[in-house]
Amino acid sequence: LRGTSPNMRGLGGVIGAVVVATGWVVPRCTAENNGLVPTPPMGWNPWNCWANYGDGVTEETVLSAAKVMASRLKVSGYEYINLDCGWSTKHRDPATGNLVVNTTRFPHGLKWLAAQIHGMGLKFGVYGAMGYAQCCSGTADHTADDGSGPGCNRIKSVCRNTTFYTQDAELWASWDVDLVKFDGCGGPFDSVKAMRDALNATGRPIVYSVHGAVTQGEMSVDLANFWRTGADIGASYEQALDRALITNNVSEYLVAGPGGWNDPDMLQVGNIGHTANSGSPPSLFPDAESRTQFALWCIMKSPLLIGTFLHNMTDTTLGILTDKVAIGVNQDALGVQGVLVKQGGWRPDKPRPTTTIAYGFQIWCGPLSGGGVAAVLANLDGNQSQTLTLSPDELPPSRRATAKWDLAEAYSGVIKSDVTLPATAVVGPHDVTMWVLTPAA
Repeated sequence: LRGTSPNMRGLGGVIGAVVVATGWVVPRCTAENNGLVPTPPMGWNPWNCWANYGDGVTEETVLSAAKVMASRLKVSGYEYINLDCGWSTKHRDPATGNLVVNTTRFPHGLKWLAAQIHGMGLKFGVYGAMGYAQCCSGTADHTADDGSGPGCNRIKSVCRNTTFYTQDAELWASWDVDLVKFDGCGGPFDSVKAMRDALNATGRPIVYSVHGAVTQGEMSVDLANFWRTGADIGASYEQALDRALITNNVSEYLVAGPGGWNDPDMLQVGNIGHTANSGSPPSLFPDAESRTQFALWCIMKSPLLIGTFLHNMTDTTLGILTDKVAIGVNQDALGVQGVLVKQGGWRPDKPRPTTTIAYGFQIWCGPLSGGGVAAVLANLDGNQSQTLTLSPDELPPSRRATAKWDLAEAYSGVIKSDVTLPATAVVGPHDVTMWVLTPAA
């Protein structure tokens, strides 16, 4: 999809296992691509809220989520309704070799479901696996690593030296699918390129997402439209920080840009847990931590795929997910990933952190089009507020000469004119302040 090795960003200054930007080079990916996702994709995936579909995700619940997206989220840019692992049976059709839809959950089939979602002005995504078995297909007919086991007819793309890449891609295209998430599940990495080529050969524009490649150390930006940078995420502040830091680190060699994005996994904003089907019980991911994850995902130019229930979102959750300032950063046309530029404030009674930072603060920065800058000031202390400062030397070098800025603050709606740096903000526990700075007239 994107056809050349990335330019290297000048990064250095490792604190523990965390890469901190000390010298900025604005990367530009000059490769051709399939023309899709010039900005990070925005949508919804049921995995985190429906727990491996064990709580009953069905045709009805997916359409319910689509209706909420169409009425409340589409105006902010959300458009993909995706299925994750679990929409199929465990076996292929013995006569055709095609994947088989679980018609108990999806009685009208996925082509019909795609048509309903398209009719709302949205797009539809499905899940596939590069390995010998889907990650959530169960163990009753486990297949050996060489594809020779009794599960040879399971849903997978490789089995007994028989490949289904073209067949699967053509089937998805015939269902009018707009996005494919291709999961690892222990499969051969060669599958990533093979499925990319098979999807492109269908002639249908299909966004291609890959999970599992970066952790194998073999991913490159020419293979997909977005790629996971780490393990599955849950509704945990520590996991959100960990995935952000991993994504920051891999940006040194996987340079994101229009058409291809680093993906730290789904948004946990407002997540109330796997078994909560009604009402609005207390969130497992409180509002301050939700603001933090959303701000970090936005400044990193990561895909914004909501991983929580849509039907019972609180007004606060909806406000975070639709914040115009934050989304404007994520969808900025320049498409340069913001990075960690400063961290510190260690508590003397605690050990120095390595990867996941439990205390202190972080400053993230990134350039925007029109000479602008995005900044996130994150308070990692869960017990007390901190006064954090953004200084001129923390901006990208090309932006440091600007003397005065107009400032827009995410979440609060605060707007200021003729701001000079350094500038400070009082940031609450596990919360953030996010600014967009544009050169003052």
